[in-house]
Amino acid sequence: MSVAAYQKANQNTENPKQREYRAFAMLTRAMEEAEADDQMAKVRAVAKNQQLWLTLQKDLISEENGLPKELKGQLLSIALWVARYSGPAMRGEAELAPLITVNKQIMEGLKGSGDTGVEAQEPVRDTSQQPVDSTL
Repeated sequence: MSVAAYQKANQNTENPKQREYRAFAMLTRAMEEAEADDQMAKVRAVAKNQQLWLTLQKDLISEENGLPKELKGQLLSIALWVARYSGPAMRGEAELAPLITVNKQIMEGLKGSGDTGVEAQEPVRDTSQQPVDSTL
């Protein structure tokens, strides 16, 4: 079986949370790798991450989305923050670390929900000691 055929078969057997986890893991890794690369790599990684969050945002406002309203509101708030923060990050005016941390926290939540069938690849960094910018 070719790698592409294996990946397609694997994708067909994933549940939605597994797909979400895999998408966050791939894009988070891309941003981590881009941190040590040139600005164009950062722009590409952040733009792809922004697309994921936009897709998530569209799903969250859909009437078919069955998540509790409070959780939807929290995730929409994060999605809006990602949209605002991504511009400065793509221009090199902001670090990628906060975007990476947010993605890892979402991955941890997906992993902790019990039915993802995946394990986190690395622990989520403790950001409790980092100052919070109330303008974000």
